[in-house]
Amino acid sequence: MIMKLINKIALQVLTFALLLSSGQLIAQDNADDRKVLEDMLYEFAEAYGSLPQTKNVESVLQFFSKDATSNIFVFNISGKSRVQNYKTTVGFEAYMNKIIASEGITFKYDVTDVVDITVGDGIASVVYKVDYEIKETDGLWVKGKETVTLALEKKKGDWVIEHYTFIQMEDEKLKGTCLVEMYVGDTNAESIVTRTVVPNGRAYESKFDNFEFRSIEGDWVIKVQDNLYKRLKTGPLYQISEDGEEEIGAPTSKKATIMMIIEDSLYEDSCARLKVK
Repeated sequence: MIMKLINKIALQVLTFALLLSSGQLIAQDNADDRKVLEDMLYEFAEAYGSLPQTKNVESVLQFFSKDATSNIFVFNISGKSRVQNYKTTVGFEAYMNKIIASEGITFKYDVTDVVDITVGDGIASVVYKVDYEIKETDGLWVKGKETVTLALEKKKGDWVIEHYTFIQMEDEKLKGTCLVEMYVGDTNAESIVTRTVVPNGRAYESKFDNFEFRSIEGDWVIKVQDNLYKRLKTGPLYQISEDGEEEIGAPTSKKATIMMIIEDSLYEDSCARLKVK
């Protein structure tokens, strides 16, 4: 009787030891996978953030399965959103090609926090946060934060991304597209009021300006804010200051003159490009 009890206890101890050993092995495997996945996310982020310099789309696509899907959500400082859904890597590849096609773009992309890495049986999810900054030679300058989620599967011993989602939220827009409205029925009028919507850090701001035109022997003298301009009948437009006259372009109409003054003089630090409403 005692021997049976001893054997039973020994069997229970052995079973517990085997379960403990198995659990330790699984825990060790998960820890190893988490380390691999953490290294992978930094490599992926580095390849993605370096796209404008390397122009190497394959350096990013190597982390994806061929049938991977992706979702991109972008919220700008005005609260408007843009959503793009891609059913294969072809769509995401086209998105990246637009990035590298932009000449003179610089892209700062820093992982600031690895929120979670969860590993299952051949599957895993990774969530991390990014601070980004985009600059272009023509002046577009945006800062913001991004939350990225990766769903991965282990295939032939390697982890590959099966689904990729990022939510991008603009935090500041220091320079970008400005919207211009002109309040006048006749572009030959001597006074034209404009409303220019410009990015101003965490919001957009409306600027109202009154352009006063005076014709002198076929030339135009234009006053707006505290600035004075002169457009010759032959075409050139000059800004007049105490230091003299500086040519800023050759507009072909009164409307073009106003647009050139807004973009190249009044709001050159805020407007990378103009859009007329």
